[in-house]
Parts: sequence; C-alpha cells; structure tokens
Amino acid sequence: MVFNYKTSLLICLLGQLTFSSCITRILLKKVGIFDKTVTLKYITNGTKQIVFLPMHHIGEKEFYEDAKATTDSFLKKNYMVFFEAVRRNGITDSIQKDTIYRKVRKITGVDFYTILSNGGYLDTTTNTIMGLKLRYISKHKLVNQSKQLLSSFDSSHVKNIDADILELMNATEKKFGKIILEPYDLKTPFREKYKHKKNKKISDFFVSEYRNNLLTDSILKSPYDKIMIVYGAKHFDGILENLKLVDKNYKEVGKLD
Repeated sequence: MVFNYKTSLLICLLGQLTFSSCITRILLKKVGIFDKTVTLKYITNGTKQIVFLPMHHIGEKEFYEDAKATTDSFLKKNYMVFFEAVRRNGITDSIQKDTIYRKVRKITGVDFYTILSNGGYLDTTTNTIMGLKLRYISKHKLVNQSKQLLSSFDSSHVKNIDADILELMNATEKKFGKIILEPYDLKTPFREKYKHKKNKKISDFFVSEYRNNLLTDSILKSPYDKIMIVYGAKHFDGILENLKLVDKNYKEVGKLD
C-alpha cells in the first residue's frame, strides 16, 4: 500500500486524530468519496482485456448506482467479474472471532468488529466514519458500499476473488511470526480509541500484498480473456506490477479496443 492521500485519510479516520474539517474534507474528496460516477482503468497484454473499477467502502449514492450500471454493461458483454470481499467462513466461535478481530486491529488499526456491527465504515445514524464525527457528512448522500452491486447476475460470471480472513491471518503469521496480543490489545474494547503502532511491512502484506497476489494468480489462470475487476482503488498499482512481472506486455492503456 503506497503511503498517499488514501493512507493519510485512513490514519486520520482510524486513528481518531484531530484534523480540521477542511483538511479532512480535502482528503475525502481526494480519494473519491464525493464522486458521483466511476472512473475506469484499463490493462491489456494484447490478449487479455482487463477493466478495473476502483471501489471505495463509503461514497455517494449516485456513485454506487453508476458502478452497478457500469458493471451490468460489462456483464452483458460477457466479461467475467472478479470482486473484493474478505470472507469469514473459517471463524467457528465467538472466542476465535474476538481473537482474530483483535489481531486485525493490531495489524491494521481497523476495528473490524465495529465495521461489521455498523454495516460498514459509515454509521449513518450518527454521521460518523469509524467514530469520527464529520459535520458536513449529512449534506451529502453518503452511504456504505452497496452489497447489491452484483446480486442480480448469474454467479457463473461473478466471482469473489479474495482471501478468507483466517487464510489471510495464517499467511501473515507464517511470514512474520505469530501476532501476539498484549494486555493493551486485549483490554481495549472494540468501538473505543485504539493507539495503533503500525508495522508497515506486516500491514502492507495483510491489506494488499497477499490479496493482490491472489487476484493476479486468478487473472492469469482464468480462461476468460475479458475480465472486470471490482476492487479497492489502492490495489490497482500492485496488480499491474504483478502482471508485468509475469508478462512484460501488460500495460495500462487509455481504452480497450
């Protein structure tokens, strides 16, 4: 994950830092939170045609309406759609869930428990993003990412290409060693301010690198030559870099033929 405006916003929101309303608004605008239409990106090696739809977890209602209409149009052109959604199939009980979510918070600073409880990063009843009150949010039609974006199509052309959270955690601990929950991690309740001490290598691997590798592998192995990727915007550069390592002919283009 490149340290950019998106990362700065995440630190601002998740760390509960005191940013001025103006600065926070600029950051939100920079990462596309107020966009009303999607901006597609394109990758090709001359054979495979890849359309990348940069997604974010909070946005204007019109943005998600346009994202659905755009995705529908490519599905009608027989594109295979790969989408992002970390699964939680492997969690079997409340104790395991508590441990995993605390480890996720320790690695990323993200309170995954609260996100799930609120139905997303945005709590529309209080106009807060991860607990951060933003006075001007109510002036916009901001909503959490729609879960209905791809629901109306045959699943044979729509696939969740993402990691299970236990798979992701196991891969991270295999590479970096066991994530140890210290007293502070265990005693700090979810929904409360959490002082995140970030290890960039571990965080980057957990948030981006492992999942980018998984998605890239699926692209390369797919028998489909027309693929649409509906994934977080921050994943684009890593996926393009991965594809280039396998085939130097892969490149970003302004449009597809």
